[in-house]
Amino acid sequence: MNKKTLIQAVALLLLSVPVWGQKKLMPEYEQYIAMYKKAAIDQQREHNIPASITMAQGLLESGAGKSELAKNANNHFGIKCTSDWQGDTYRKDDDKRNECFRKYKKVEDSWEDHSKFLLRPRYAELFKLKVTDYKGWAHGLKQCGYATDPTYPAKLIRIIEDYQLDKLVSEAGAQHKKEKPKKVDKNADPNRDQGVMAGDTVELEEEKDFREAATEMKDVPLYQDHKSGFENGTRYIIAEEGESYSSLSYFLNMSEKQLRKYNDATDGRMLKKGDRVYLFRKHKYASRKHKYYMVKKKDTAWSIAQKFGFQMKSIYTLNGIPEGTPLTTRQELRLRK
Repeated sequence: MNKKTLIQAVALLLLSVPVWGQKKLMPEYEQYIAMYKKAAIDQQREHNIPASITMAQGLLESGAGKSELAKNANNHFGIKCTSDWQGDTYRKDDDKRNECFRKYKKVEDSWEDHSKFLLRPRYAELFKLKVTDYKGWAHGLKQCGYATDPTYPAKLIRIIEDYQLDKLVSEAGAQHKKEKPKKVDKNADPNRDQGVMAGDTVELEEEKDFREAATEMKDVPLYQDHKSGFENGTRYIIAEEGESYSSLSYFLNMSEKQLRKYNDATDGRMLKKGDRVYLFRKHKYASRKHKYYMVKKKDTAWSIAQKFGFQMKSIYTLNGIPEGTPLTTRQELRLRK
């Protein structure tokens, strides 16, 4: 082989070898993205979950729609059965033998259920992030316990960047939902506003930060099976007949100890129908419009704290009362500094 021929052969060889660092895209991934692009965008617009994250999870969890669960159960996110699941099921070995997975009539149902799964309290911190922050969401999913694989965030990030899935977020519109105007409670107790002072108009920074974080979750249908609301910036649900802190903690995917702590119920207190159950840590004090309160018949420190959404121990410290002392009717209490 002469020198000229050798040079030509080497040039052809170099042209046939991929450039170092060049991304090798898989056709099945591109086909999956094209097929479920609309589903990812719809989930972002409806639930404010980044389309890039949902798509990357779908690709990873379902093997681009080719996994056993995806083919036989239309389950693209590996969601297992829970006590409240009433749909069809599919059995397969996973961490344990013959585990129960959710089965869907169509793939789109799997995408919708995945979004609802992320709307649980366990993942509430994620919704403080912007939909454009895919790295924050990827690491946040791992920190919230979505996956045990230590490389899970890196895998999602690589898929998003390799396939430019952040473009889906832009297409869906990277705007957070705006807070709806608050409705006036016509049945509100007029005594609840007693004691508001003229100078008491500046909201504490701590309260402001907490309230701003909470409003991002305000319009999300987290608890469709329970009446729910907000008090003092903290989400609560209303307990139904026969429910307990233990049963609700399972439904809410959190420990009973944590749920009891949020509700000043570490003394073994039992739930009754109609009780408020707060799902996040309450403020230390009541809101600024509830600075004072006149005790009524049957009121307790616990019922007042639950009514106004703040920590029960503050009633005793603010009013110089030994902890556990019974309250008396028409006793005026200070609810905040």
